[in-house]
Amino acid sequence: MKINVSSLLQLEHNCRNAQNYAELKYLIVNETNKLIPYDQAVLLVPNYRGKLKVESISDIQAIDKTAPFVQNIESVSKKILKRNNTLHVLDYEKEINSYEKEYFQSNNYSNLLWMPLKIKKDDMEFEYYLILFKKEEWNKNQLDVCSHLSSSFAYFLYGSRKCKFRSNSQKSWGSLYFKLLFIILIAAMFIPIKLTVLAPLEVVAKDPFIVTSSLDGVIDEIKVKPNEFVKKDTLIVKLNDIEYSNKYLIAQKTLDLAKVKLKAAQQASFYDLKQKNSIDKLKAEVELKQSELEFTKEQLEKTLIYAKKDGVAIVHNPNEWKGKPVVTGERILQIANENSIELKIMMPVSDAIFLEDTTKIKAFLDNDPLNTWEGSITNISYKPELTPSNILAYKITAKFDNLSDSEYKPSIGLRGTAKIYSHEVSLFFYLFKKPITSLRQLLGW
Repeated sequence: MKINVSSLLQLEHNCRNAQNYAELKYLIVNETNKLIPYDQAVLLVPNYRGKLKVESISDIQAIDKTAPFVQNIESVSKKILKRNNTLHVLDYEKEINSYEKEYFQSNNYSNLLWMPLKIKKDDMEFEYYLILFKKEEWNKNQLDVCSHLSSSFAYFLYGSRKCKFRSNSQKSWGSLYFKLLFIILIAAMFIPIKLTVLAPLEVVAKDPFIVTSSLDGVIDEIKVKPNEFVKKDTLIVKLNDIEYSNKYLIAQKTLDLAKVKLKAAQQASFYDLKQKNSIDKLKAEVELKQSELEFTKEQLEKTLIYAKKDGVAIVHNPNEWKGKPVVTGERILQIANENSIELKIMMPVSDAIFLEDTTKIKAFLDNDPLNTWEGSITNISYKPELTPSNILAYKITAKFDNLSDSEYKPSIGLRGTAKIYSHEVSLFFYLFKKPITSLRQLLGW
């Protein structure tokens, strides 16, 4: 096999001019294939404990750490480090166990090439490792090129991950500078600071009128638009009335028939005593049919729902309600006073802090992020609930402070972020509250 020198130079040129570490990783595991054919490439980097972890895989954007391929690669790399940490083709019979051998061969990874990418600069050693898989055997020319690339890749990786802050042997923690810095840092941890938490909020109506379905049926049309002002006794919802109209017509005809039977019995009672005895029964039947007619009329009238107060209609996309079946008591929309508003805050359980009624908050609305609204908590739910984002959170209700003094009032439906204040704690607790909570949940102390 002849190696294309221009391809080699182009690959090194691209790696040398990579804009960042992520681009360089991509070039190493994907572009090398243009020079040396292989089926899969894997780049490994040691973590802080020296254990090799998969950093990048060719043709794969996101790495699943639990995937069998990734776990087998990390397991094999651990064994290679101990036995033969040089550039070589892996001997499946001697260097890995039967399960790993069977896994690789079943996936057509018959030949594995181990490429250490090592470089030593400024008394510091950097280590990376590249694994190349292919079905065919590796020839000598390919191994020579890989040996050349290993030093080039190591240098490029060193340059992209190089830290600007070098260790200086003349400085140590025993110096006065670090002693003072350490004392100031410890003292700062005792500075009192208000414990706060951020949570999403929404401007909602205070004590709105809930419009519900008065019977089981199907919605024909929502007669109002979102945020439309409606007056009392305005038609706002129309339910499908075909079934109830038919019931009303049947009840009316049944009543007419009962009245005819009663009238016939009354006329025949003058000469037939048996007909006279059935008059009371027929009168009762007429009264029953009259009650059924009135009941069906009431149901027919309930297919038209009217507003019972003035206010703004709060409804989400009226077109989606057309043809939707509803049951008695199901909420359809709200009618709210746009001047009577409050804040609904959903505080995630993971961010829960000690709160009391009248606790102060600051509201930052998305449409006006430069201004804040002051408020205070009026109610806190004792039981968390799931939000539309599937996050378990406590529902907090808060009122605006001095809302009447403001010329501009937030409209219902606006969203933003609430900053909730709790009691004072030390800066240490403020910074490490979540780690401490997670550690206690893990260890149970």
